[in-house]
Amino acid sequence: MKLNMKLNIVFHSIHAHGYQMAQAIAEGAREVSGVDVAIYRVKETLSDEILDQLKAKEDLTSFAHLPEATLETLREADGIILGAPTYFGAPSAQMYTYLNSAGEEWVEGKLVGKIGGAFTTAAEQNGGAETCLAHLHTFFMHHGMIVVSVPTPLTMPEMHTTNKPVGGYPYGASMITGGLDDQDLTPEEKKVALLQGRTVAQALKDISLGRSM
Repeated sequence: MKLNMKLNIVFHSIHAHGYQMAQAIAEGAREVSGVDVAIYRVKETLSDEILDQLKAKEDLTSFAHLPEATLETLREADGIILGAPTYFGAPSAQMYTYLNSAGEEWVEGKLVGKIGGAFTTAAEQNGGAETCLAHLHTFFMHHGMIVVSVPTPLTMPEMHTTNKPVGGYPYGASMITGGLDDQDLTPEEKKVALLQGRTVAQALKDISLGRSM
């Protein structure tokens, strides 16, 4: 067995909400010994003019120091967690462009057996986060990967909040960004993100240990 398994978190974001989530998920994953965690950003393809209209340039600067994801980012990892904003119930075009470039990886089965998980952000409670996560899961399944859910026991009240809009699903962690993209990760959403990181990392470690026996 490898001494350390590699878990890569790959996200696309415009207003840095995905970066907030990626950091929280990485924090949870790093609680599991024997798993090395790294965060990568998906290349931004919007023009400077549109980014100015969206008032996104300062937000993009906050995570510009992260390495840009390549196909090697997928190939080298033992586990992959993908994150993207939800647009009309699906991941961003930037994330799709990145994933759709992995044709050779599919042909050669380079990702078969790897662990996968997904997270997303959406403007509102009914913004399509669950269908966005399902789209990301479909990528994993076509590559023969093992999709890990987020456990939702009643002992974790953050997954069952009913008195206010809060993200977080068994399909993956999520957050509500607000119509003006002005909300930050709530304590409840962060706890779910931490749980997802721990759960995926532990599953990666357990499966890797089992394969080595």
